[in-house]
Amino acid sequence: MLRVVELASFYPGPFCTKILKDLGAEVVKVEPPGKDPARVLGEVFTVFNAGKKILEIDLKSESGLKTFYNLVKDVDVVVESYRPGVAKRLKVDYETLSKINPRIIYCSISAFGQKTNLSQFPAHDINVLGVAGLLEIFGKGKILDPNVQLADLSSALFAVIAILSAVLEREKTGKGKYIDISMLKTALFSVPIHTTTILNGIGILPTFLRNPVYEIYETADGYVTIGIVAEEHFWQRFCRALDLNLNISLLKSFEMFEEIKKMIEKRVRKMLTKDLVKILRDADVPAFEVMNLKEVEKIEELLGEKLVEEIEFEGRKVKVVKNPLK
Repeated sequence: MLRVVELASFYPGPFCTKILKDLGAEVVKVEPPGKDPARVLGEVFTVFNAGKKILEIDLKSESGLKTFYNLVKDVDVVVESYRPGVAKRLKVDYETLSKINPRIIYCSISAFGQKTNLSQFPAHDINVLGVAGLLEIFGKGKILDPNVQLADLSSALFAVIAILSAVLEREKTGKGKYIDISMLKTALFSVPIHTTTILNGIGILPTFLRNPVYEIYETADGYVTIGIVAEEHFWQRFCRALDLNLNISLLKSFEMFEEIKKMIEKRVRKMLTKDLVKILRDADVPAFEVMNLKEVEKIEELLGEKLVEEIEFEGRKVKVVKNPLK
């Protein structure tokens, strides 16, 4: 069993170790005196930390450091998300711990990496996405906060990948490794379609920016998503299904975006969601109702699978999304 120690709070570090825990690792979360500040998030703290063994250790004291050093003697992985330089000041950095345990795999997750011009500045996801130039992508050309923490998520996932790769390499070499994960770099790497087109002077592709059938449309009683990216056959089926008198290609529709979008809006606004979805589904077009997560049971019924489970943590029962890995 992989043994992991976590020195982290909020999202990236705790989510990384949660995934490792779900994959079978034993995780020990080290909290400072006064507890993890992320506890104010209530149920959110639960989903990131349930199932971990939690120890309160004062790393600024001699006795606390001694306790921590004894702990890491026999662990496989340490994950920390301090601001760069803090781990070294606390004497829990890779250089120090690798002398105690040469096989240790040590992963640092930070906003901008350990040794960049921005390393010393505090930052959360929205700051990172702004510096990375990604907010314009989310807003389809306008600056928009997507309220989806892409940098947090991507850094946690790439940390898991890097850690597991290091574990496999250690099987051959017997040596530990230091891993430097940057939220900014992982966020940029996670949107290759947009970064590639923008970096090569194309900008945001029209198929995502001005495509009347890659859109959300309001119906008489809800909303429907249409997901035609670049498939001409889907576009032709869509036009026939809704009796749109449009003898043009999908590519041409991008040039007539406003006009065609208004035409579709007028056509579907008086339709019931279920009727519109059925018409388009029968035509084999990617179209789905926009659901409400508050009514997750309806999503589960539609999918035919359970998505949510109830867990207990420190005397509290909390509904959480199940791990997708089977």
